[in-house]
Amino acid sequence: MNFEFAEKINPHLEKSDFMKAIKVATTELQKLPDTDFHLILDITLIEQAEEVADWIDEFYQKASKKKKVKALYFEMNEFDINTDMWFIEGFSYSKDGGLDLEDMDWLCDYDTDTQTAINSVFAIEQLEKLQTAFSEIEEKEENDEWTDELQEARDWCEQIIIAKFMELMGEAHLIAKRKQYLWATLPVYFTEHEYDFVVKSEN
Repeated sequence: MNFEFAEKINPHLEKSDFMKAIKVATTELQKLPDTDFHLILDITLIEQAEEVADWIDEFYQKASKKKKVKALYFEMNEFDINTDMWFIEGFSYSKDGGLDLEDMDWLCDYDTDTQTAINSVFAIEQLEKLQTAFSEIEEKEENDEWTDELQEARDWCEQIIIAKFMELMGEAHLIAKRKQYLWATLPVYFTEHEYDFVVKSEN
């Protein structure tokens, strides 16, 4: 994670201004010579938002039968090192611990998760070529083919993926409201696995 780059877009993500965050990162990536990481510029994850909303609703229906759900949390797996499959996993909570970026430890104390409740994660589509690009980094480093420009492109691509994932989750929450899903009024938190920056969505 390039935290210098993250600091340039996180203020926009915190305000749920996902389009602005994506624009900032996109502008920086476009300044660099073309690489496989530039493929992210033509990919829109938001088209999968309705499927995500329906998947979350299935999870909520199962989770709420065991305990009253007060909050939901979703994370994308650590995609830069897990290149075989990029996916979203969800967790439910009987208490809402609130958003405090200095202390989000309560997210570890979940009641159930999507793999337990509905035996699934949500596979994110359209990113297969990018998965290949990330998987080839180590080989290029070993062959002395890795450059500073490739590293910078990779780092901005990472920021755009995170921002587009968050945009996807925010849109899924809005769709839930339009569909009048019961979880639509709950606070929904999301981030990438092992990233200490969490966004909260409220309808």
